[in-house]
Amino acid sequence: MEFDRPDGAAEALRAGAFLLRMPDDLDPAPGLDLCRRFYLPPVPGDRYRGHREHGHPASKLGYEDRPDQVEQLQIEAHLWQRYFPEEVTSLLERMEEITGTALHALLSAAGVPAGDADEALGGHHGGLCYTTVNHYRGDLDRRVGIVEHTDSGYITLFHADQPGFEVLDNGRWTPIELPERHFVVNLGDAFDVLTRHLPHPGTAVLHRVAAAGPGQPDRSSFTIYMGPSYGMVLRQYTSDGELVDYQSFRDFSVAKAARMGYQFHDRI
Repeated sequence: MEFDRPDGAAEALRAGAFLLRMPDDLDPAPGLDLCRRFYLPPVPGDRYRGHREHGHPASKLGYEDRPDQVEQLQIEAHLWQRYFPEEVTSLLERMEEITGTALHALLSAAGVPAGDADEALGGHHGGLCYTTVNHYRGDLDRRVGIVEHTDSGYITLFHADQPGFEVLDNGRWTPIELPERHFVVNLGDAFDVLTRHLPHPGTAVLHRVAAAGPGQPDRSSFTIYMGPSYGMVLRQYTSDGELVDYQSFRDFSVAKAARMGYQFHDRI
């Protein structure tokens, strides 16, 4: 992963979010098609549709209708082939590789010693990888598309078909322009905790999605998330470079939910 200026990696870690250009041979269309169809009634033979009703019994995640404008479908990586069309699975697997490459590059830039990454993460890409498929419904009169939050894991990569993504930077909500053929990369709480005392710590970026107004088209986005599972322990480097246990990820997540005022769901 290369940045377009010498201080790019340091700025990305400070801000906790940055743009990443897609490889020239990657086509995001199957992912956007899934965003625009997963909530439609089922039709025999069409694996893009019918996911509201499906149930996804093998998944610990699945469909959720949130209290803001978004409805979501979340499916773990090992189940993509079971529930999604082949072209969607191929796209998500490619994005998983890109996300993992970005994660390891950022760990190195933060100061994680060479060879430590897998131990620090609890596995090559952490304990858990899944996709979130988002449909933001412009016809719902809600305050936001999705409420302000930090991601809980190490890293999230996503692609969206229109603006609306905002980050809190220096105390101000800042809309992020989304150039064509770019992903957005967010750093999450687990990365923040791990690198907090390293030479170039990463920041868990507070972000939200603005509400679509009446008459605006629905918004679509899809993500790759990598983070610990609730049975894992968050790790942290001390100021002298020792890697130690910090807190169980479940306890961290329960405390975060109470602090931010939402209900904790222990599904994974």
